[in-house]
Amino acid sequence: MNGTELIILFKEDKAYLADGVPLTFDQLGLPPVAKSFKIPAYWIVRVLRHREEECKLFVTVTSYKIGEISFPPQQVQLAPALSEIKTITFKTIDTEGLLATLRGNEPAKIFSGDIVPDYPDAECEQQTTLAEPAPAKPRTIVLDETFNVPINNLRFRFGGVSFDHVFKKYPDKIEITIENYELREEFDAVKNYFSNVLKTKNIQVIAHIEIQNDAITLIRAQSAEINRIDKKMIDNVRFEFVRDATKKKLKAEIDKTLFTMDEYFESLTDKHLQSNSFYNSENELFEDLISITSTKHYKNLRFLSSQHAFHIMKLRFILKPFSFLFLLEGERHFHIVWETIDTKEATYIWHTDKDLNILKMTLRKVEDIINVIKVQGKIAYINANDDNFQRIKHDYSDLIDGFVKWKGELENYLS
Repeated sequence: MNGTELIILFKEDKAYLADGVPLTFDQLGLPPVAKSFKIPAYWIVRVLRHREEECKLFVTVTSYKIGEISFPPQQVQLAPALSEIKTITFKTIDTEGLLATLRGNEPAKIFSGDIVPDYPDAECEQQTTLAEPAPAKPRTIVLDETFNVPINNLRFRFGGVSFDHVFKKYPDKIEITIENYELREEFDAVKNYFSNVLKTKNIQVIAHIEIQNDAITLIRAQSAEINRIDKKMIDNVRFEFVRDATKKKLKAEIDKTLFTMDEYFESLTDKHLQSNSFYNSENELFEDLISITSTKHYKNLRFLSSQHAFHIMKLRFILKPFSFLFLLEGERHFHIVWETIDTKEATYIWHTDKDLNILKMTLRKVEDIINVIKVQGKIAYINANDDNFQRIKHDYSDLIDGFVKWKGELENYLS
């Protein structure tokens, strides 16, 4: 749960991380000034540490908001775990943010420094008998502005995007968030692809800001471009990214041939994009790769994927030539199969005993062999007469079904 962004919903004198499971303000460690929220409000927090055994969260507040809101789908999925939380500790609480959400639309009071509990003493009681000056009329600033923001300047985060903007009639920089619960902070690594799919380098923002006595009491912003981002568009971004990835050259400092799905994604961006940003399993990535490439071996790859022992070995990706390394499990042997997407290279098969330690050593040996083949060519290795190696040539003639012939030969080697 560490790093996850959550919503804490406040209604009167209760707080909620999950529907129907209230927390008291004492459980949140809020200062005594926090007695009840005038209207519903919510704070967006990021989990710094989750102590499951203590049923405790340590969080930092990233945004203070006013109004009703539903928990996003990601938080709903975490409801069983969040229902067990008994204590929330905040790294810091911004005084103005707390007061603004407590009072709703009421005028702000000016506080300096942290909120201090109100403990009455003799001096305070004596002061209450003195005439108090009339409260100053609150100074209100309303900012309405429409402007463009480059997509590259957006910060993608859980449930939306944020950015900083300086308004024409206000000197200080203001952080603005536009909500969209389809978005995740991992997308920040590929935001240029959102620009491609949206067919624009900028989003247009319509913003309304209210400021009372230098405290921001309301931020409301919307963007038609951000509203257009839905699951279908994210699928298009994923396709654009993966299609582009198949054409990219490896970084010069990467001295590696075989990649797991996570390693493959890390090699593609400087920000180390996590594979689970787009895919729940390596099989989903495999399906996308063979659907967006003009593969000569579509049937062969689909068959090998259906037989791959995912429970024993993660699918391995080879970027040059773009190809896959599968593991097939026979009754007495493991079989490591190398198949390319669109070259005329034959199918290579290595056999090894059904022993996981031997399998790991064989996998390292196969990686070395592929490196040698890429540098020296295949002839030298084929002529070496490796007893544990077989090769199946692809038949591209129109006279027979090449896949049926290939599958028959493959099954003859499997045991």
